[in-house]
Amino acid sequence: MLFEVIKSEGLAHLSYMLATGTQALVIDPRRDIDRYMQIAREHDLTITDIFETHIHADFVSGSRELARQTGATIYGGEIKNQEQGDYGFELNRLSEGDVVQVGELSLRVLHTPGHSSEHVSLVLSGGGAGAKKEWAVFTGDTLFAGEVGRPDLEPGADHEDLARKLFDSLHNKLMKLEDGVEVYPAHGEGSPCGSSIGARDRSTIGYERLHNSRLQIEDEDEFVESLMKELEESPAPSYYKRLKRINREGPELIHDRAHLDVWSGDEFEQYVDDKGTVILDTRSYEAFAGAHIKGSLNIAMGGSFPVWAGSLIDADKKIALVASDSISTQDIQTHLLRLGLEAEGYLAGGITSWFKQGNSFETQNLMSVDRLKNVIEDERTLQLVDVRKPGEWKNGTIPGARTITLSELKEKSELLDREKPVAVYCGSGFRASIAASILSMVGFQDVYTIAGSLLAWNARGYELDS
Repeated sequence: MLFEVIKSEGLAHLSYMLATGTQALVIDPRRDIDRYMQIAREHDLTITDIFETHIHADFVSGSRELARQTGATIYGGEIKNQEQGDYGFELNRLSEGDVVQVGELSLRVLHTPGHSSEHVSLVLSGGGAGAKKEWAVFTGDTLFAGEVGRPDLEPGADHEDLARKLFDSLHNKLMKLEDGVEVYPAHGEGSPCGSSIGARDRSTIGYERLHNSRLQIEDEDEFVESLMKELEESPAPSYYKRLKRINREGPELIHDRAHLDVWSGDEFEQYVDDKGTVILDTRSYEAFAGAHIKGSLNIAMGGSFPVWAGSLIDADKKIALVASDSISTQDIQTHLLRLGLEAEGYLAGGITSWFKQGNSFETQNLMSVDRLKNVIEDERTLQLVDVRKPGEWKNGTIPGARTITLSELKEKSELLDREKPVAVYCGSGFRASIAASILSMVGFQDVYTIAGSLLAWNARGYELDS
């Protein structure tokens, strides 16, 4: 038997490929399908079945892409909320109690609404000697390691009602499985699809029964109140609604998509003042501060790049890339495609080639926490903005800071005085640089990024306001 876990960093997305004999199945595939095809070639497998546990909100599904390449059958839950519309592509609808056989593998369907109304979990048995009993469950976004799914993502749904259905799915469906059944969710730590997912990518029913704090709440009303209150402090990224629609209607196929265009400095110049283009600079915030092209949005290629790219880039705009020499532009494009975005091309030779052609550039001010503390103590005019999430603010803010989440900063920038200097900080500096680039894009002239942000502030032992 083959059992492969395919993890998509940045999104903390987990998909699965299983096989017995020559037949293989894939659960919750990502849009770029090369890894599944590679595994199939290496093991001489035919992918015959593809399962979607639900209509995903945080990445573009690869089911249609994979079915196109393999001829596999797609399975998904029956849409219960008709307000969001029906599927725009062909798939086999799954209902409670259905059993799908793939070689020696047997998948029993549990309808587990809550994260979404059509959500299903797949209980696995078979796969070889000693595997006749049910031994694993693929829980999608219903149950994670140490957390449960969020019920506030489905457009047009009563989210409190979904929270109640989630309570029922957890206690009256999943917790009815035996303690030894292994839990394989669609996400690990870092995904916004759960408020505080644990560091383990898998678990067991027994472990979650004993240690998952959500499951310790046995009263339904208390469960709903607790979950909904916490979600208010961790709002879902804005692009989730768009991706829900794309995945329901059926994502555009990308297999024959051409590679990125490579632009010289002269060719790239036409995009600099084009309001229909986002110049996306994926270098580190230190490099961006040293020099960047006017009007660039800085989202450094790193752990949470996909979340912020999805949240802050207008899907209707063209994307022109500026990247570090050490980062593959195709890797950046892959992350964007998973979000339903697509870059058209990139600056050949990066920012260095821009310099060599004598083109103009801008810099971004960096401020140390020592200097910030002196400015605060001297009561000099400085607008200090904390761009973290509400759940982070409750643990303390730097004295004198006003709080505006990064996702709302562009919209709420009018609350700030353009004639006065602005300094922005976050947890480590990553989001602060994004924030500073946004403020510069909308016309602020004197903007500072607090280097190291709250990590550096705490390292120096400076106090926070509660």
